Amino acid sequence: MDSKTNRTETIARFADLINYELRRAERYRIFLSLVVINLGPIIELGGNGSLSKDADKEQFLGDLFEVLRGSVREVDLISGYGDTKIGLLLPETPRQGAEAAARRISETLYSFCGDYFRKPADYLVPVEISSFPDAAGARSVASYIEDFARVN
Repeated sequence: MDSKTNRTETIARFADLINYELRRAERYRIFLSLVVINLGPIIELGGNGSLSKDADKEQFLGDLFEVLRGSVREVDLISGYGDTKIGLLLPETPRQGAEAAARRISETLYSFCGDYFRKPADYLVPVEISSFPDAAGARSVASYIEDFARVN
């Protein structure tokens, strides 16, 4: 089984984890937040073409994933990386905590991309945040389950 197949299975399992944690949050009336990082713009920008080969793109995504893994708490769950999105499930985290984490992670990714591509550019990473229980987000946490089940 190749690494892309393993990643696809990992991301699909992430949908099950979202569902499990959401049910737990509902049952125990605790907070749950989901941060979805869209890597599409960075991959398109790709250091002015340095990610045009699949192997280069894979290396970049793997390195970026390791940076993310080191930027979150032990209790947080990471979806793995697909072609464009990475999900971070933050148990027992209210929306304000998720917003702070998203800002910190965006800054980390911006710095990582600048170093990785060795050239200045606009490496802004679009982030979506959804929380339970919170109606402030445009989408509910549950609405992302299908997205990750389909794999991005």
